[in-house]
Amino acid sequence: MKDYDDAVLRYEGFQEGAQDKAREMAAAMLAEGDSVEKVVRVSRLSAADVLALKASLDLKK
Repeated sequence: MKDYDDAVLRYEGFQEGAQDKAREMAAAMLAEGDSVEKVVRVSRLSAADVLALKASLDLKK
């Protein structure tokens, strides 16, 4: 059972890392002026995630 638990933790870590990388890419695309629709399509993040990211970037300006 320990092997299974370790595998689940590795998979969850991988998924989290992939999401972090997608958010980094999306932030860069938004900063370059790409549309929300394009960022959603390329990053495969949800529209809600991309809009929230865009809002946070707009607040930093």
